[in-house]
Amino acid sequence: PENGSNVYLTIDKKIQSFLEDALSEVEEDYHPKQMMGLVVHAKTGEILAMAQRPTFDPNTREGIEQTWSNIVVEHAFEPGSTMKVFTLAAAVEEGVFNPNEYYLSGRYKVSNTESVYDHNGVGWGQITFLKGIQYSSNVAISYLLEKMGTDTFLNYLHAFHFGEPTGIGLPNEASGRIVYQWPIEKVTTAFGQATSATALQLVQAMTAITNNGSMMKPYIIDKIVDAEGKVVKDYKPEEVNKPISEKTAREVLDILASTVTGEGATGRRFAVEGYEVAGKTGTAEIFDVEQGRYLNGRHDYVFSFIGTAPVNDPELIVYVMVQQPDLNDEIYEYGSVPVSKIFTSV
Repeated sequence: PENGSNVYLTIDKKIQSFLEDALSEVEEDYHPKQMMGLVVHAKTGEILAMAQRPTFDPNTREGIEQTWSNIVVEHAFEPGSTMKVFTLAAAVEEGVFNPNEYYLSGRYKVSNTESVYDHNGVGWGQITFLKGIQYSSNVAISYLLEKMGTDTFLNYLHAFHFGEPTGIGLPNEASGRIVYQWPIEKVTTAFGQATSATALQLVQAMTAITNNGSMMKPYIIDKIVDAEGKVVKDYKPEEVNKPISEKTAREVLDILASTVTGEGATGRRFAVEGYEVAGKTGTAEIFDVEQGRYLNGRHDYVFSFIGTAPVNDPELIVYVMVQQPDLNDEIYEYGSVPVSKIFTSV
């Protein structure tokens, strides 16, 4: 027999433990259909922690009948409003985002027969585009898409490498799918419906925001060392594209920080004491293939958050997704509650 090589991961044992503990706690309290969490170095793309539920114990194989795949890598889904980060970045880069400009929220008419609405159904009247981002307004995003043009935005989707695998090197990586044929699909893609993405694609795209416009490939293997102690393969941070400028990245970070601190903003429960956090919540509808429609129960959503800290010099990106948790109807609990419990504790 020959001794094999040793594989060293980028995983940070302590952060991985924190993430596992946080997921276990939320699993116990909310019994979601599935969950995932990713912690990534904001400047290099190194994966410091990756976890999911359901999961199984590789020593005993307990739980393997529930899931045996790595959903972080193999599962593409409609991400919801976390996608607005990249629509906003495209709008800022194209010079069409004016934070102080007013628009009428509530409804955006796509065609004579199709409209999109804000998540509360009625909007907030005449508000600024900055408020629109803080309130996670679908209508604000639709107007920004109109201002930059759908072809321009499609170029940015490709520049951020949506619709293609990151090439992390783990098996069966999903590529997601840009669904961009009809006018309604182009508009809904801008706020994270119709088009699907993976958690890896979202954090890869986010590194452009946290790393001065340079988008870094996520990687999980640090080095491979043979039995004699010789480094066979060494992995280093790799820039895969520069979809936006440093100036745009800075501006987007500041806007995303205001979604956590702003009055009435959707990300307020993601504030962490002692750190300035920037990020974006997501609430995505779930398409039921068997029924051929989107589910509409109060719990039937993919709730998520992509965030980074500290804002002035980001070190960590944390992405959390919780699908269909059992929320407490008596106190009308929001889907962002279980997500924030994972994010803030990690």
